[in-house]
Amino acid sequence: MAKGQIICAGVTPHTPRMGIESKAPEFVRGCIRGSYELGVALRAMKPDVIVINSAHWVSTFNWYATCQAIHRGICVADEAPDLIPGVPYERPGMPEFAGAIVDEVKAAGFPCYRNDSPHFKWDYGSFVPLEYIDPEQKIPAVLMPSCISADLAECMAVGAAVKRAAEKTGVRAAFFASCSFTHKLVRGPDQWPTAERMELDRKFIAMLCNGQIAEAKRWFPEYAAAVVGEVGGRDIAAMLGTLDESEGPYTGRQFGAYGQSSASGNQSVAIWRTN
Repeated sequence: MAKGQIICAGVTPHTPRMGIESKAPEFVRGCIRGSYELGVALRAMKPDVIVINSAHWVSTFNWYATCQAIHRGICVADEAPDLIPGVPYERPGMPEFAGAIVDEVKAAGFPCYRNDSPHFKWDYGSFVPLEYIDPEQKIPAVLMPSCISADLAECMAVGAAVKRAAEKTGVRAAFFASCSFTHKLVRGPDQWPTAERMELDRKFIAMLCNGQIAEAKRWFPEYAAAVVGEVGGRDIAAMLGTLDESEGPYTGRQFGAYGQSSASGNQSVAIWRTN
């Protein structure tokens, strides 16, 4: 069996203004370019599956992993149906790996269940990144929600459980937090974040790209509070949990441009081991 591991982890944006490329405004096109570039780099790594932890699939008490063999449906952005009024998707899932995630999260002491519903429809936080990262819709996907009853420490522990699931099943998995960095939204789609929040984003992204994983984990609660992280920073915390600083060294890369959308800060960033 091939050596299972998290071959790549990162953060990638999903602002609904990216949802339909032909209609996307100029100010998000740098983010779109970054998502495409991230996809090229990721596909070269030949992942078996992409795990998306979306800020827009929100669960209250429990964790879930999608266990459908095929993901098929129409994505509508419920908060912005004028921007994403209905786009079809069809992509394979990976039920056995998703089941292993459920088992590992439960073993870590957190409530987690299978999402087997044939009626489940994707949120745009799941749809948008995959549309650019793997536009041919060939790489299997497993989706996970943001659990709002979980604190940041629990989210990191769940990320570590996903890592163990990959190792135990021999799956080469990529894990992405689908969210912005700073997320203090205002009306006005082309508005930038404050200078202070953008500087904090730059500092945190630099930590990731420099492989300073332990430092990023220690600083993250303070950082997430200061920038008003999307869903409290839960998705990025889970992503950090998939990285084990004792197994480094790690390196990372920014893709495309850091861009605004209603004062959120958006950037595609990926991190991987160099040994």
